[in-house]
Amino acid sequence: MVTRNDAARRRPGRGAATLAAALLAMVLGVGGVPGAASAAPASEVPEETAVASDTAGVASAEAGVRGSGRVIVYYQKQFVDGTSGAYISPLPLVTENTGVDVVNLAAVHMNENELRLNDLLPDDPLFDTMWHELGEIQDAGVAVVGMIGGAQNATWQSLSTDYETQYQRLHDFVVTYSLDGIDLDVETETDVAVVEQVISDLARDFGDGFLITLSPVTAALVGQDNLSGFNYDQLYAASGHSIDWFNTQFYCGWGEPTAADYDEIVSYQAERGAGIPASKIVMAVLTNPENCGDGWVPLDELAASILQIRTVSPDFGGVAGWEYFNSLPGGPEAPWRWAAVMRAAVDAPLPTPSPTPTTAPSPTTSPAPAPTPSPTGAALADTGAAAGGAGLGPGVLAGAAAMLLLGGVVVVATQRIRSRSRA
Repeated sequence: MVTRNDAARRRPGRGAATLAAALLAMVLGVGGVPGAASAAPASEVPEETAVASDTAGVASAEAGVRGSGRVIVYYQKQFVDGTSGAYISPLPLVTENTGVDVVNLAAVHMNENELRLNDLLPDDPLFDTMWHELGEIQDAGVAVVGMIGGAQNATWQSLSTDYETQYQRLHDFVVTYSLDGIDLDVETETDVAVVEQVISDLARDFGDGFLITLSPVTAALVGQDNLSGFNYDQLYAASGHSIDWFNTQFYCGWGEPTAADYDEIVSYQAERGAGIPASKIVMAVLTNPENCGDGWVPLDELAASILQIRTVSPDFGGVAGWEYFNSLPGGPEAPWRWAAVMRAAVDAPLPTPSPTPTTAPSPTTSPAPAPTPSPTGAALADTGAAAGGAGLGPGVLAGAAAMLLLGGVVVVATQRIRSRSRA
């Protein structure tokens, strides 16, 4: 089990969570994805809601599977209770305009002598309606991918011991049911060479438009021990050009669908790993806490985490849900609503960053002019004498006044004034 520092398992901040809760109300209440508002009465709308956008629900049928921001559902249970309960139809995923990109049909078990879809042969009459509806989904532009492997089955052992026979069965299954791709879920220890061979042969036989994906646990993409028993950096170095993306399991003890856990993978791949870009890292999550004992988070927290992830990694690969039949908030009665909520979260506009305040420049202080020194009384007296000559001019009077102000005895000036008055 991968351990994480508790501090790294941070929950979305108050701002992101508030935005997520406010916007998802549009999807489940008054707007957003067409058809979602009328799907359930208001009493069924959960308090914890996820993010929406004005453009949510616009199908990408004509554009094909997008290069990032995908919404994927795993369709494993076709019946609520084994093969005798109510049939779970995937068709509302397109009729309700959810914006889903891929339906992963699970799980294909490659046993020693036969290939089965869960417990039945693929051509069992119980699957007739399902195959017809999956064809309609493809006609609407949504890809249908077959998932092989998973837990507690012989798929990878069979491929390892009798590759030619088993691969031919897989090839024929793809052709017979017109699948758009194969998802490789390697949950038993397997030689990486076997996986590389499957990828190579699928790419050779079905061409560039055929989807090839894998479903590792989070530990596999940060260079740690994992269920597959091989190094995913080595696999990507050899076969990455043929791998469309990784449906990375953020649950069941292998991490949580938080921005911290997702960013850990992106950082590792950029700095030390094989360089898997964020556009190829899809965050696979639980759609209902009943689907595993660990790793489920409420929809509003999940939507807020997606918003945080997209802020750092705008080319976020997308989100995949395990599994379809009981997905919240609709449950078995309306499991398609989960895909609508996730499309809204993935497409929601990112918050506009506040502009960085500009610091006003400090005012420039002009130096004060140096004061002009006042002339001394003696200087003024000399100036007055020079200007006034022998007469009683203003220069002499100014000089005399200055001398008096300084407390001097102006003898010469007084004598000259008296002499002129006698004359």
